Amino acid sequence: MPRSDPGPGSAPLVSVIVVNYNGVDALTDCLDALRTDTGSTSAEVLVVDNASSDGSDSIAEAAAQQDESVRLLRSPTNRGYAGAVNLALAEARGSYVGVLNMDVVVSPGWLDPLVSFLEATPGAGVACPLILLESDPGRINAAGQDVHVTGLGFNRMLDQPRERAGTTPSRVGGLHGASFLIRRDLLDSIGGWNEGGFLYHEDVELSWLLQLAGMDIFCVPASTVSHDYHLTMFPHKLFLLERNRWSMLLTDTRRSTRLALSPLLALTELMIWGYSLLRGPSFMRAKIDSYRWISGNRERIHERRAFIDSLRLRSDRAVLRRLRWAYPVDQFLTLGRERGESARDRTGT
Repeated sequence: MPRSDPGPGSAPLVSVIVVNYNGVDALTDCLDALRTDTGSTSAEVLVVDNASSDGSDSIAEAAAQQDESVRLLRSPTNRGYAGAVNLALAEARGSYVGVLNMDVVVSPGWLDPLVSFLEATPGAGVACPLILLESDPGRINAAGQDVHVTGLGFNRMLDQPRERAGTTPSRVGGLHGASFLIRRDLLDSIGGWNEGGFLYHEDVELSWLLQLAGMDIFCVPASTVSHDYHLTMFPHKLFLLERNRWSMLLTDTRRSTRLALSPLLALTELMIWGYSLLRGPSFMRAKIDSYRWISGNRERIHERRAFIDSLRLRSDRAVLRRLRWAYPVDQFLTLGRERGESARDRTGT
């Protein structure tokens, strides 16, 4: 890997964790870009395979044999996105942890501006690159994430021209799970990444928790990556999103806050129910199942709430001031126009 060598026995500055699940069509490009990165930041690459069934783990195995900075970690089961990151944390040696989805391709030197920003900004816990659409690199997939006060998460600046993000780092409401850099000691201090939600919404939950813990999240447009992204929805995704959203609201916000937000929470519920009705019975069942899950996991939610309270340094009011209050109508309309089955169901359940 043509990057700064930390020297024999020395730890790299960054541990890049690539989460793979059945990524045979994407993983080669992801790893090739990492291995040929010409940036100056010393890094190791840990590929976590979540019990893939398509043979894509052999791609990572071959890369590890060819490059000593790449290691393959196999999970015997699909632990979800956050679970895969937690598995790699035990092996990671870097002071910073970079997280990448398998369908992300980094640009040369992508780590340099992210690391430089975090080292110069003590109050920042996470730095996100500008994520561009693989299908049209002139347009944005996400410049961080817009986290709505009712717990919804949206791609910030989705489909807008790349120039819209500017060149100056900006504070954002949330990180985007496809690609971000976080301080290792910060991730350790919150007990790793909460993997209780399995998949979807884990980046919103982590963002909200970091905000409560007093840390800020930034997008650094000088760093870019591309992402094979398509905005889509399917019943199991809706179930996971909604159960995890309500689980987060019940653990990360005070009862008085939820009461104050009740008009907006009711509006969001109406919108989700309207969408479910539009998409049909399978989506309606998914929404109902999310309520059932919450009802059946009250003790688990209670325990999580106590843990969150032990980390709290900001009030709910202070956090809400950093989040989004308006709804991104364009993304709702895109999902509303979708018909038929999604080809993007990679939940492995």
